[in-house]
Amino acid sequence: MLRAIALATVIGAAATVAAPLAAAAPNDPRPTAAHRPTVWAVPGTKAGPEGIARDPYQPYFYTGSTGDGAVYRGDLRTGAVETFLPPGVDGRTTAVGMKVDAHGRLIIAGGLTGLVWVYDTHTGKLLHTFDTGPTEGFLNDLTVADDGDVYVTDSVRPRLYRIAADQLGSHAPAVSRLPVFEEFAGTPIVFRDGFNLNGIVVTPDQRYVIVAHDNDSALYRIDRRTKEIRRIDLGGAGVTGDGLLIRGHTLYALSSVDHIGDNHSIVDIVRLDPGYASGTLDRRATNPLLDRPSTGAFDGDAILAVNFQWAVGDPHLPYSVVRVPLRDLK
Repeated sequence: MLRAIALATVIGAAATVAAPLAAAAPNDPRPTAAHRPTVWAVPGTKAGPEGIARDPYQPYFYTGSTGDGAVYRGDLRTGAVETFLPPGVDGRTTAVGMKVDAHGRLIIAGGLTGLVWVYDTHTGKLLHTFDTGPTEGFLNDLTVADDGDVYVTDSVRPRLYRIAADQLGSHAPAVSRLPVFEEFAGTPIVFRDGFNLNGIVVTPDQRYVIVAHDNDSALYRIDRRTKEIRRIDLGGAGVTGDGLLIRGHTLYALSSVDHIGDNHSIVDIVRLDPGYASGTLDRRATNPLLDRPSTGAFDGDAILAVNFQWAVGDPHLPYSVVRVPLRDLK
């Protein structure tokens, strides 16, 4: 997801669009394909939207500003985007990776702040804050397992965090320590200068998490029970993944680093073998709607992709979220 160089290009206040936090939720969470918009404009000339979360029960997605921490809600029926959480509140000066869990909680990784925030999507109320303490990390992306556990990547410090489901559901103190799941010293995952672990996803069988390693252009499989780590054998192919999505044994890695010629708006499509220990880079695909995307979320038979435009000095405005049917990734 977000890389260090991007921080210099996204600093600034994002314009906001006033909207009530507790807006009534519509009855139909799944608008028909014929009426779905394809492009959502994100407010603000310097918002730098990077992460995205699709609400599994409401016809909304959420994305956030890396520039000031505002969180926006997009309507999948109308194409409207409104401010859901104002910038700067709760120490939220930036917003990176995010997901909505099965209980309607919006979980947001806070980059350099070292914080993870958990909000109620119905009211906008802050439910929990998790803090790494006095570290110099970068909380980048996160994923939610079916059992409710949340895994958070750190791109700078060699560790993976996990928030257990019961911690999310408890009446914990206002701020809790973000628990470390695994330290990577002495493992196959080696951290170097720059950004390391980035996108993350849980496999459909719920046994593993798969993480993308930017510096290695590699994917790693981590066993959720034993913590065994192995690099996924892609036959020599390199894959980076700002955002990872998986359906069955097909993994989609959104990347603005991998490219087709001069085109850096790429979705790497990887076919993984049973056990997720090896696979093949099927193809590097693109679509005219993609503009250096960072992360994505499934929306039925399509991907909602955030056009973050990483490291683009003069980005195309307004920033956007786009809906690309899987069949149109070519």
